[in-house]
Amino acid sequence: MLIKTINLTKTYTIDGDIQTPALRGVDIVIDKGEFVAIAGPSGSGKTSLLNLLGALDTPTSGSIFYEDIDITKIALNALSGFRLTQIGFVFQAYNLINTLTALENVEYIMLLKGVSADIRRKKAVDILARVGLGDYINRFPRHMSGGQQQRVAVARSIAAEPKVVLADEPTANLDSKTAESLIELMKELNAEKGITFIFSTHDKMVMDKAKRLINLHDGKVVS
Repeated sequence: MLIKTINLTKTYTIDGDIQTPALRGVDIVIDKGEFVAIAGPSGSGKTSLLNLLGALDTPTSGSIFYEDIDITKIALNALSGFRLTQIGFVFQAYNLINTLTALENVEYIMLLKGVSADIRRKKAVDILARVGLGDYINRFPRHMSGGQQQRVAVARSIAAEPKVVLADEPTANLDSKTAESLIELMKELNAEKGITFIFSTHDKMVMDKAKRLINLHDGKVVS
């Protein structure tokens, strides 16, 4: 068991009064090395669940275990260190640093972890070549297509060798050919490196390629 949630709930309060439940008692278990898609219609709680699994938000109630550590008990000022060492992120909006090249974006997480310049440069070059961007290492995000930026985001997410990569709608802004190529790349990385991948998606292609599908509806796991 890599990740386990117990009776996880999340309720958003609007204007200090109106309460909107996003998750209603979610219980899931994800093992190391899985390739999992979290699916459901808009408003089903996919992104809320992914944000909680990534320690980007805190639940209203319930527990989230990474192996034997309940991350809901970790102090907020310590969660950034947990995310840095354990989790890679691929955001729908890419979240690349516009003033850094593709190479520097991939190096950045390793820089934060204190990896030496020579090692992080070599790893970043190798990973960008692996995702088909060996000729684009010195380009800035603004000079790259959406598909290329998403590949940089994938390269950045795996550069520090996290236990798990969380991807929020990773194919949402891509054409079908680029989207399928990206998911196939993630499947290869999953098989070769044993990295656990968890997606939120409503893309049928992604659902079909996932090894397991967790369906959410109105904040509950329905299958």
